[in-house]
Amino acid sequence: MRRRLYDARNRVRDLGISIPPQLKNVEVAIGWPGMVCDVLEERLDWDSFTVGGSEEDLGVDEIVDQNQLDVEAGMAHIGSLIYGVSFLTVGSGADGEPNPLVTVESPMNATLIWDPRLRRATAGIAFANENETGSLYFPNETLSVELDGSRWRVTGRDRHNLGRVLMARMPNRPDVGRVWGRSEITPAIVGHSESAVRTLLGAEVAREFYGSPQRYLLGADETAFEDGDGNMKTGWEAVMGVLLAIPDPDDDPERRPTIGDFKASSPTPYLDLIRGYAQLVAAEAGMPASYLGFATDNPSSADAIRAGEARLVKRAERRQRVFGAAWTEAMRLALMVRDSTTDVPTPKPIWRDASTPTRAAAADEAVKLVTAGILPADSEVTLERLGLSETEKVRVLSDRRRADGSQVLEALRRSGGAVNDGDTDDTEA
Repeated sequence: MRRRLYDARNRVRDLGISIPPQLKNVEVAIGWPGMVCDVLEERLDWDSFTVGGSEEDLGVDEIVDQNQLDVEAGMAHIGSLIYGVSFLTVGSGADGEPNPLVTVESPMNATLIWDPRLRRATAGIAFANENETGSLYFPNETLSVELDGSRWRVTGRDRHNLGRVLMARMPNRPDVGRVWGRSEITPAIVGHSESAVRTLLGAEVAREFYGSPQRYLLGADETAFEDGDGNMKTGWEAVMGVLLAIPDPDDDPERRPTIGDFKASSPTPYLDLIRGYAQLVAAEAGMPASYLGFATDNPSSADAIRAGEARLVKRAERRQRVFGAAWTEAMRLALMVRDSTTDVPTPKPIWRDASTPTRAAAADEAVKLVTAGILPADSEVTLERLGLSETEKVRVLSDRRRADGSQVLEALRRSGGAVNDGDTDDTEA
């Protein structure tokens, strides 16, 4: 149900009051549930992993690149926001696959048994290929299974003997009463969105009336509703007729027919109602109402934008902490599989700033931190504060090393020239 809401494919529930049967098949959709998840996921980006502050990544970046986790990370995040939880699985790669293999799994085809004391899984399962194949995860081995008729058949065993289930869960907003998390598409979001959809459908119904206003004709005989051949016009032809030609009774001008129309209804009440629902959705999701398409005529200042996004930024930072724990567990499991040992470091993701600072503001902050001596000018942390991507940081550090090497060579050249000149003078003397 939440997937249909995210894709804006949910059917409107008719109350059976004001919608004519002919218009119940009109496709009306609103994308607010999907927008609630997307605006949060768009602020959840990590650049790389750090291992205890060490400059060496111990091959973690290679695991990320081989499994394209910088791309698939968004799949895990959006899945957790939609369903309330998603899963990360780790295993040995087959021929042509990355080794270790890290995949993202949806709760629609995967689950696990969670031990709250150990804070890790004790068993798990993940299906694929329309639930015809799957993997069973146990502490010391992973079984590959295949559906054979009505029974499951084991097709392979991966004995890693690590004493760990190679699955990690990524819950969204877990609490003591719901350790599996909860969806961002809350019942309040669902209710407000369905009300807005019904309002849109009501506006479609009303449009048929104010687009073709109703007319009235008083004191006319049947000839006013006949075509040129003397046949009676249909109701639609009579309503939509551009030119209404009615004979004027010459014998009695007082019997002249009276023509008029009823005042059409305005769509403004519907738009105002939808605006109210949008404000309710924005309050529930902790995001500015302008994200839902209702912008003011006067542009907001930078301070007003930051104030309006304050709660959304805080929600994103909380997700970074919870989702970061899942990525840390998954990368530790990947290192265990690669090195065949449980004695591995703890890699943690480096998240980008969840707020929306400008380039000028980020640069000003970095300059102040360097000037105050808090950060060294040649530190990678300084480049991160500037908002540079991982690729840009690598290029900057490479250019910096190249420049430093050129300076050293130039200094050696000058020093060597000075020594040779001194030796020549001594020889001549």
